[in-house]
Amino acid sequence: MPEFSCDVCGASFALRFAYQQVANRRAKRHVCSEKCRDTLLAGSRPAKREVRRLAVMNHKGGTGKTTTAVNLAAGLADSGAEVLLVDADAQGHVAVSLGVRGPRSLYHVMVEGVPVQEAVVRVSSGLSVLSSDETLASAEVWLARMEHQRHQILRTRMASVTDYDYVVIDCGPSLSLLNMNALYFSGEVIIPVACDFLSLVGLRQAMKTIERVNSLLAHPVRVLGVLPTFYDQRNRISDESVERLRARFGDRVMSPIRVNTRLKEAPSFKQTIFDYAPQSRGATDYRRLVREVKRESSV
Repeated sequence: MPEFSCDVCGASFALRFAYQQVANRRAKRHVCSEKCRDTLLAGSRPAKREVRRLAVMNHKGGTGKTTTAVNLAAGLADSGAEVLLVDADAQGHVAVSLGVRGPRSLYHVMVEGVPVQEAVVRVSSGLSVLSSDETLASAEVWLARMEHQRHQILRTRMASVTDYDYVVIDCGPSLSLLNMNALYFSGEVIIPVACDFLSLVGLRQAMKTIERVNSLLAHPVRVLGVLPTFYDQRNRISDESVERLRARFGDRVMSPIRVNTRLKEAPSFKQTIFDYAPQSRGATDYRRLVREVKRESSV
């Protein structure tokens, strides 16, 4: 009887039992015992994907929040990651910016319990979108009527989402139950802050909401970074705003996103900045943001 070498422990053995030959589409493997078979099978299974969940939020509008969410998600996808972009804003600007509309929206996922996979739309290689529209405002009313665990609905509905490297959530500019759900689902937050005084006020409100989630809901949310947007080096207020941010948040202040006409134009063409103007300052700045986010994952 011919002898085989165990592909796990290296021992020589005679093939006597069916379980000693493990076959797949690539090759036949041989094991000397059931223990080695179990070890081989465990090693051949793909490791469970670690999903990073990033919320992009600021309670003040006009800070470049949706622009950041869309282009961060697209940039991560361009770098080789699988990304799900979720629009948690009833204005539905993500779908408008990318020119997509799914058969279902975040409203159907949250309120009606539709599986996420049935509502997601593939936009490009590596990038998928779960869109929203004005119906999401009804979800806010629905959440307000719930007596228990109303801040956990999004996390519960998204529990099956494991096929992505990143989930990026574009939050609405408000103090809302939807935002509380987004934060409770997320592990990290990026806060875009326009380089003006009023945006700094909105930042303080956003920080209070994050602290509330951390303390009252016992869910740790890390501020991954504060992102200065609409930075114009010709204006003194831009430099002063960045200096104030760095005095308060130190190295958590990310590299600024400069004022760029191409960033404003891209949504009207239903494109990300990388598709519309890949050599523009906006594309350069968001590529840098992608590198900063990815670098944080290895820290």
